[in-house]
Amino acid sequence: MHDRQTSRAGVLAMAALLGVSACSPAPGSEASTADTAGEDALFVAGSLERVADGFEFTEGPAWDGERLIFSDIPGDTVHVLEPDGTLSVLYTPSDLANGHTFDRSGDLLNAEHASGAITRWTPENGRETVVEAYRGDHLNSPNDIVVRAGDGMMFFTDPPYGLGSVFEGEERTREIAFNGVFGFDEATGRMTLIDDALERPNGIALSPDESVLYVSDSATQKLWAYDLAEDGTASNKRLFADLAIEGGEWNVDGMRVDSEGRIYATCPEGICVLAPDGARVATLEMPVRSTNLSWAGEALDELYITAGSEVWRVKTSASGIGSSIKPAR
Repeated sequence: MHDRQTSRAGVLAMAALLGVSACSPAPGSEASTADTAGEDALFVAGSLERVADGFEFTEGPAWDGERLIFSDIPGDTVHVLEPDGTLSVLYTPSDLANGHTFDRSGDLLNAEHASGAITRWTPENGRETVVEAYRGDHLNSPNDIVVRAGDGMMFFTDPPYGLGSVFEGEERTREIAFNGVFGFDEATGRMTLIDDALERPNGIALSPDESVLYVSDSATQKLWAYDLAEDGTASNKRLFADLAIEGGEWNVDGMRVDSEGRIYATCPEGICVLAPDGARVATLEMPVRSTNLSWAGEALDELYITAGSEVWRVKTSASGIGSSIKPAR
């Protein structure tokens, strides 16, 4: 979720500070804004393009194998974007859905701000609540969610963005005093508290072998890593990366991982790519503030990026993995 967006002047000022370009093409046009630092040249030069716009605030991109699913949070709608740019509505109202992913059966899971719940949506049954409370207290406003493929356990962040804001949620009495990171085993109903000390936990991702959980904290611009046990408990919390830059107004937010274990995180410059040891290996500069991203395409070598009122797409030399991709049946 967001705190505020940077003006065009701010983007240009930041670009001047960093010694890079910042352009804003028309929908469908290309922008050569990829920093090819590192040997892999991860982002294909000239391939960044805006593929949809006109929304209020986009989030939660997820690839169902053929098309992109994403949220317009204040628009209270979940949309579908075809690779050719065709748009349609998947469902509305959405209870101000934010992040999305898929369970092991391929059904869509949603982190909702207005309801303060994790839900499952299917065409047959609509929205059904999966979990909405921790130890009897209602969750704040679940933000982003991933599913461990090995056993279907869910991990999600629960900041307060959806509380007391018509734009981002609705007024509800806060019942959980902290902003948590949780694990949830739907088969047993067991909730596990991963962390209660982050200021604004937001994006979340799993390493390729699902042994490490990554969480972004938008308030501090830091990414944290945790070792995960089989039962979903976490240990060895450690700072993975600090992505703050002087004068930067865009926050860290959503994250994805590729098959080599590199982490693609929204950051003050756009998209920052980090090696498994936390070293930055590439940067994709964005002309607008990015909120989240998803692997897509037949070879899972494209990234769709939700950014303000828009959706963007860029080609890469990598291959994506993770639960934002619907599992094949």
